[in-house]
Amino acid sequence: MIFEVVILGSILFPAISTAQTKVEVLLNELDKHYYYPQKNGLLKISARLEWEQQDIKLGKKTFLKNPDFLFYVEFKARNMTKSVKIDDNRVMLSDDEKLKYTSVLNNYLDVFMPKTLHEKFSEYRGKARIYDKNKILLKLETGDSLDKIQSYELLVDTDKWRLSGLRIRQNHEPLFVEGKFLYTRKEGKWMVEEAFSDFTIDGQKYSEKTEYTYKKIQSYWLINKVKQSIRQDGRNIFVYRFRLDNYKINSGYRRKF
Repeated sequence: MIFEVVILGSILFPAISTAQTKVEVLLNELDKHYYYPQKNGLLKISARLEWEQQDIKLGKKTFLKNPDFLFYVEFKARNMTKSVKIDDNRVMLSDDEKLKYTSVLNNYLDVFMPKTLHEKFSEYRGKARIYDKNKILLKLETGDSLDKIQSYELLVDTDKWRLSGLRIRQNHEPLFVEGKFLYTRKEGKWMVEEAFSDFTIDGQKYSEKTEYTYKKIQSYWLINKVKQSIRQDGRNIFVYRFRLDNYKINSGYRRKF
């Protein structure tokens, strides 16, 4: 599970504009200040995905290595398609095992290759309000009661043009998801370096820290490593580590998504 975060509190400030176009303008302006490989000419990639996990609650003191997968991304027009597939040349798995592992990895596809903010929130309707000096609060809500995530609150730093954090409200656990971000700059644009979140499951409070390491492959900055730690009462209870390498950039590969 990936969680994005921030403590916002109850906001009662004058509305800048209730028009959806105002929200889209703000999201597009934010996107101009974030680094996206697809906006720098990336058309498609494949990479080997190595990953391991440590479940401290079960007494595992060492990391358990999971089977390698292949990670694919392709951009067509304004659409991005992502998938993972077991590398049958390295390991053989049953259909049930493949389903088990791909179900976990599908939760991380947006971590390995993020959508733009405009793409991520394109189905949400929103309002923008002044939060503080150089701060704007965007509240985005879905019109579909069946959507898992019902609303986002995004805190925008208009001085540096990046998200300070966000709050998520959804109709399933985890609940009360809040968080914040630390950034690095690549080619003058923002990339998330660390994300922190707090959330509740079964009435128990947890925190999460996700760390990102990037590597320049040809002319693109891409994810090289991700480490995600889930903590309870100040102690790690679960840790994931991912590594992507052997990237193939804009080269042909036969793959049906």
